[in-house]
Amino acid sequence: MNEDFTELVEFLDKKFENIDKKFEKVENDIKEVRDNLSEFKDDVYKFQDEVLGDLEMLKQEKMMGDDLTKRKTKVLEIHNTALKDAKILSKDQVAQVNNLQVF
Repeated sequence: MNEDFTELVEFLDKKFENIDKKFEKVENDIKEVRDNLSEFKDDVYKFQDEVLGDLEMLKQEKMMGDDLTKRKTKVLEIHNTALKDAKILSKDQVAQVNNLQVF
């Protein structure tokens, strides 16, 4: 009867060894997935930082462009006013145009 249990124990040991190997493989696979996710997360953060940097640069360019457009519009308004009034710019209008430094 002792032999019967010995055979059973040996059989179960072999089965558990296979199960242990499968668990080790699953653990290694999980570790690999975690590492890949970590790398992916880092890549996403780097891309996000690059996009935000580019966005900030575009935002500044837009603000500068808007400011330039406002100054050009003001110069054109001054010239239009001068053309309506006397066909020449007054000293004050010339000073205003010079202060705008558009061109």
